[in-house]
Amino acid sequence: MTSFYFFDTLSSTMDEARSRVLQGIEEGSVIVAIQQSNGRGRRGRAWESPPGNLYLTYITYAKTSFSKAPQLSFVACVAAGQELRSILPPTHSLTYKWPNDLLLNGKKVGGFLLEAVEIPTRNEIGYLIGCGLNLKTYPDQVRYPATTFQSEGIYLSLEEVLLGLSSSLQRYISLWQKEEFPAIQALWMEHAANLGKEISVDFEGQLTEGIFEGIDEEGLLVLKTSKGRIKLMAGEILSKVSRAACY
Repeated sequence: MTSFYFFDTLSSTMDEARSRVLQGIEEGSVIVAIQQSNGRGRRGRAWESPPGNLYLTYITYAKTSFSKAPQLSFVACVAAGQELRSILPPTHSLTYKWPNDLLLNGKKVGGFLLEAVEIPTRNEIGYLIGCGLNLKTYPDQVRYPATTFQSEGIYLSLEEVLLGLSSSLQRYISLWQKEEFPAIQALWMEHAANLGKEISVDFEGQLTEGIFEGIDEEGLLVLKTSKGRIKLMAGEILSKVSRAACY
């Protein structure tokens, strides 16, 4: 049974989850905050976290190798996507932007952050799956066009989304453990944004352009470039506006 821990304000649900994991919190626990004073995204970027959106961290002790743990980001995307599509009007499109973002009608509406916590006393690793969903507001300074569910005419109950997402995370983590990554890869590819289109990927200021062919069996981005097919472990897919600013 999922246990929820609610807070009016936290520096970060990830920080609270890390502390709780070291204290022995149970599998499937969820840390939820109304707002965060020091929320963060990938690469340590600040994540604006005013009231009105959903900020949570889901805790799992899934048995996996450290090399396969990054696949949990794709598991989280699929879990959120499958759950949200079940309650969205069919006229709206919810897709996945590599590696761990959700796009609503082509604009970023949420993202995930994965961190690992070593627990020396139990010889175990806890995985923290952080999630932020823009229900009512979104940051002003973003590198990719953003939106909110409310801006798109979709009014979601925070409680409904929280319960549904937590249940879906539990379900798809179980699927991943039983059938491994190919099952998740197939579901992710069904709703991959920009599949078959030309994209630009920024990694530490270096741009790589090519046709997005999907993800491989490890979650690496597969790009067909003028010099041949390559695979990328990390980077950020840019919008046309962000790409132009890089030149």
